[in-house]
Amino acid sequence: MRVFTCLAFEHNLWFVLLAALMCTLGSVVTINLVRRAASTTGLPRNGWLFLTAVSAGSSIWSTHFIAMLGYEIPVSVSINPVLTLASALIAIFGAGIGFAVASIGRSRTTNIVGGGIIGLSVSAMHYTGMFGYRVLGIVTWDSGYIVASLALACLFSIAAMDAIHRWSAGLWAQASTGLLILAIVSLHFTGMAAFQVEPILIHESGLSSDALYALAMAVLIVGLIILGTGISSYLIDDRNRADSTEKLRLMAFQDPLTGLANRRALQDRMNTLLSTSKPFSMLLLDLDHFKSVNDSYGHAAGDQLLVQATRRLCGLLGEDSYAARIGGDELAVLVTGTKDKGWNIAQAAVQILIQPYLIDGLSVEVGCSIGLSAFPEAGNHEEIMRQADIALYEAKRLGRGRAFPYEPGMLEAVEARYALESDLKAAILHSQFYLAYQPLVDLASKQPIGFEALIRWEHPTRGLVSPADFIPLAEECGCIVEIGQWVLLEACREAMTWEDHLHVAVNVSAVQFKTAAFLSHVTQALAESGLPAHRLEIELTETAMVTDGPRVALALSALRMLGVKISMDDFGTGYSSLAHLRDLPLDRIKIDRSFVSAAASDPNSMAVLEAITQLGRTMNIPTLAEGVETDEQVAMLQALGCDAVQGFLFGRPARSEHAHGIDKKWRGEAGKQHRFRA
Repeated sequence: MRVFTCLAFEHNLWFVLLAALMCTLGSVVTINLVRRAASTTGLPRNGWLFLTAVSAGSSIWSTHFIAMLGYEIPVSVSINPVLTLASALIAIFGAGIGFAVASIGRSRTTNIVGGGIIGLSVSAMHYTGMFGYRVLGIVTWDSGYIVASLALACLFSIAAMDAIHRWSAGLWAQASTGLLILAIVSLHFTGMAAFQVEPILIHESGLSSDALYALAMAVLIVGLIILGTGISSYLIDDRNRADSTEKLRLMAFQDPLTGLANRRALQDRMNTLLSTSKPFSMLLLDLDHFKSVNDSYGHAAGDQLLVQATRRLCGLLGEDSYAARIGGDELAVLVTGTKDKGWNIAQAAVQILIQPYLIDGLSVEVGCSIGLSAFPEAGNHEEIMRQADIALYEAKRLGRGRAFPYEPGMLEAVEARYALESDLKAAILHSQFYLAYQPLVDLASKQPIGFEALIRWEHPTRGLVSPADFIPLAEECGCIVEIGQWVLLEACREAMTWEDHLHVAVNVSAVQFKTAAFLSHVTQALAESGLPAHRLEIELTETAMVTDGPRVALALSALRMLGVKISMDDFGTGYSSLAHLRDLPLDRIKIDRSFVSAAASDPNSMAVLEAITQLGRTMNIPTLAEGVETDEQVAMLQALGCDAVQGFLFGRPARSEHAHGIDKKWRGEAGKQHRFRA
């Protein structure tokens, strides 16, 4: 009861309200600073604990001092500055130690110890300040209220520390602030109830009211300045944290180069669309020949190209579309609505992205391939991505520069392709390949001048797999280099068992030819087999030769310097440019079988045959016609002046044991017949 009468009748209400304001603000700031300190480590934690100590100590001391100035007694009052300053330092250092113990340990024991230190520090501050509160009278202290004030301060401080670490969010999170306020208020007013004065000399006003108000306002202002420092530091750090969080969010969900969403954000967006059950399409885009731009002009140019391409793409999209970069030059777009809507955007994207790009003053052209899948045809995130990827692969396989939608059965075809790819790699390990040899025959003498080595794959369960099925696959998966190296060595070894005048022709993939190791593979095959270089003929298609012409010309010249012969395969089906024949070092032109088979009925094919054979004679390059199957074709080619032929009429491709000694068989049968069937 004494506590309430002391508060109600012995204190100036305005001073009590000022003290309450300071106590509340200080407690709110202190609790937030404590939480920030507890969430950090190392030097940042020490910094936050320092701010906590200063803010807590100054607000506790200011609360005490303002309330003490509001204590109304009819005697003269003076204040000892040394003890008053000491009380402030006790509050700051004591609070700092207590909060440090409670924050660092974060256990029930450290909460009790830290809270107890804070409670005792608040008590020590109060009673030190009261000893500096000098009155003209006889002062007595009620020990019961003193003990009660100490107990209440420690109890509420311990509870406040426990609440800080127990509840970090929601309404209960504010309990720690209220408990700290109770610790300060209960200590002060219970302690003031223990303070009793018997005046010696009555003085109507003691310190003047103006002096009291001025001193109280000065204390309040100083306290608010110190609290403002803590608040400012907290808000600045909070802003920095918010900025850092936003940067982390952007790093986590945004591509830094293009500003588009990244793969993770795309997945979240797709999951959101799936949850609505509304139809949408996914477009998976890949810039054609993007790697060539990087290789030719540098990665900075590639980055510029990608940024320009994404700007063009975004210009096509409305608010119902969502674009993302999911890796390298691969982009994705989610289009809300029907599959036809997504298809229209895909078609427009192909047209706009194929237009030239201006990069550092240079005009650069790339194409765009797009695969399209749709929900609900694809039922979940994985199916949507996989079907779009399969459709993109099909768009590339068909020649790039186009969009292609996923169709039923494509998944099964891809799975079959993957199975064949796996079998292909196993075939390399288990030596399932062999070479078949088809004779190349001189038309004038009807004698073989060599053999073309043709690879065959005898699968243990599939049987004989066509080269048309596995060679493109080997080129895509990179196996062609290892396979081609084996073919070169095996063909050279077999040719060493033939007569010296016979050469072996090896068809080389464009992918294999463009590798840096190809020339060394040729020299290695010649060295290991002992075959003279002039007995090896490398066949390349016209398309392979003219792609990246200058570099190919250098490689062909290097082969010619070794003594290796060079022939252009399937001439007439590619660019058919006279400049290619002039600039490339060729030893033979092989005329594609399509012209031979159609010449009898197609005047245009006959005209092509005449032109190629005439061109060969003029440039002194021998010609060889492929696919010869009838005597009439032989007669026609002889009349045109073709030099050599190859086809079923003269022999089907056969294993080495059937081809061994074939020159002798031909010579023995010369004059009787010009055909040989292995």
